[in-house]
Amino acid sequence: MTSIQFLSGALASCLGASALAGEDAYRLSAAPARVELQPNEAAPTASSTNWWRNPGEFTRAGSTWLTLGGGVAPDFTDNTDYNAFLAWSKFLVDDVEFMLELGGWYHDQPDDDAFGFNPNLVFRWHFLKSEDLAWTVYADAGIGLLLATDDVPEGGTNFNLMPRAGAGVTRRITDDGARLILGVRWHHISNARINGQDENPSRDAPMFYAGVTFPF
Repeated sequence: MTSIQFLSGALASCLGASALAGEDAYRLSAAPARVELQPNEAAPTASSTNWWRNPGEFTRAGSTWLTLGGGVAPDFTDNTDYNAFLAWSKFLVDDVEFMLELGGWYHDQPDDDAFGFNPNLVFRWHFLKSEDLAWTVYADAGIGLLLATDDVPEGGTNFNLMPRAGAGVTRRITDDGARLILGVRWHHISNARINGQDENPSRDAPMFYAGVTFPF
């Protein structure tokens, strides 16, 4: 073997080893990069989590809620009004809730009982709350229309206005954000004298109600 052939073989061996070493080095350096990327890709982001899992989100501006409930309003004479309701609400700003409510009614009266339904607009302010929002205290006010199958109260009309104002509390009851609502309000039925004072007997009573609200 000549010296030239020896040098050529040695050079080829070196180049092959270097290429192999470079390939192995690439694999060694690239492998950790792939391992490092996988946890980052799998990590949950804020947008992928359910915001209602955080109990602090109640009363947050923009959050929406669905409420189911019922109540009773005795006037302590011979009339009692029973109510079931479904409501959708949204917090316009922190702590201030706008509500659309649809109620169904059974009016127990001395002579002619009546069934009715009424849509309502309500604003609710949660003015007091615990630091972890386990409970809140609120005041609310609103107005609705009542359409009934008979005159309510008796001697009046089957179309009435129903202004309202009251207060209540909410209490978180599940980790998913569902809350119990308990409240009392002024219950009023009047036709605003649309047929004169003689046909506007009106009705006033305290109304006690309860419900469950959950994220929607």
